[in-house]
Amino acid sequence: MGSSHQEYAFEKMKTEKDQNEKVALRRKRWRAIAINSMAVVGALALFALLGFVGKSQSENRCHSVEVKLKNPNGHDFVSEKQILKSVYGSTDSIQGKLVKDIDLTQIHAAVVKNGAVREAHVYTTIDGRLRIDVDQRTPIARILNQSGTGFYLDEQGFTMPLSDLYSADVPLFTGNISESMMQSSVLEMTGDTAFCERSFLDDIYRITNYISKNEFWSAQIEHFYVNSLGEFVMVPRVGDHRIVIGNTENLDNKFRKLMAFYVDVMPVKNLNNVKTINLKYKGQVVCDQ
Repeated sequence: MGSSHQEYAFEKMKTEKDQNEKVALRRKRWRAIAINSMAVVGALALFALLGFVGKSQSENRCHSVEVKLKNPNGHDFVSEKQILKSVYGSTDSIQGKLVKDIDLTQIHAAVVKNGAVREAHVYTTIDGRLRIDVDQRTPIARILNQSGTGFYLDEQGFTMPLSDLYSADVPLFTGNISESMMQSSVLEMTGDTAFCERSFLDDIYRITNYISKNEFWSAQIEHFYVNSLGEFVMVPRVGDHRIVIGNTENLDNKFRKLMAFYVDVMPVKNLNNVKTINLKYKGQVVCDQ
């Protein structure tokens, strides 16, 4: 009797356990179905909203054109007026036009034709505005060629025109330089042996990029000129002497020699009596008084 009672209780517990597991499994399945259903409904709602927004935006008409100029140095080389002139010169009227009919690619191409523009982001907003965000170039050298044409070389190796808005405080390069502005970056031409042999632009970029990383040389050197031998000659801010660099090879070694000369010789020698400091010879500094 006791044994039968125990078996009955065990079977009852087993049955209840199985029923509880089935209930839990059923609840889990319904929960998964509910979650999936909510996800589907949410996705459909999102697509419907995007479709509505897209339809609404395409049916909107442009009511204004906004230009935002970005310059990390806080100085503009191009104006909002110049950008707008490029925009309106590239297409027909914009205000009042359906947003979907505005050719953003054409406007972008017109804006980036300005040499002071590094990149432009052209887009429309849902409320009917045409936005043009302009990233400007950052010049690192100013070049005045033999024909009297001036232009900048920027930190990415591109040339850019001078601006009436601002004159950058960067090293000036003059002398026997015949180069003019070009479409490509000098960094893209480093593998072109013929270009590197006939052009000084790659050398100008190399030497300017080097001194810009050194606070002392950036403050000391304001002018370079290329002499009749094709050598770079530096004109310092302090002193009447000239510093012959020669070519732009081994710049680190040449500037170390120059620094050693300043440290060791200047305290015991009147630098005003020195006319030329020549660094182009290996292992030595030659002075002309």
